[in-house]
Amino acid sequence: MESAKSRPAGITILAVLSIATGVVYLLDGLRILGYVAFGPAQAMSNVSMSGWSLLFVAALWIGLGVGFLSLKGWAWVAGVIIVGLSLIVAFFSHLNGSGLGELFMATILPLVVLLYLESAKVQAAFGLDE
Repeated sequence: MESAKSRPAGITILAVLSIATGVVYLLDGLRILGYVAFGPAQAMSNVSMSGWSLLFVAALWIGLGVGFLSLKGWAWVAGVIIVGLSLIVAFFSHLNGSGLGELFMATILPLVVLLYLESAKVQAAFGLDE
């Protein structure tokens, strides 16, 4: 339990949000595949690839959250990669005419997460200062 004592509160928040995101993707993937979680399943739809893709992404998000909780070095790297991918998506969303609120959520929040992950305290918690 030593890692729980030295884990910054922000990492715990990121972990919980990552796991929650994974659960949302999981439920959506199951719904698309025809398993009813909340509401009726989509009848007569041929979207199994989309459903399986969502289940895969759900596993990645849940894995990232567990990695954050256990302060695994790979989780820090994965978090930085996900932020980078999010910023690329934000750029293309902006080109597509996204509104100001969407642009804020898609760019500012990932930048805040990136700055947080790059802080010396967080890198030390993940053992990256050695």
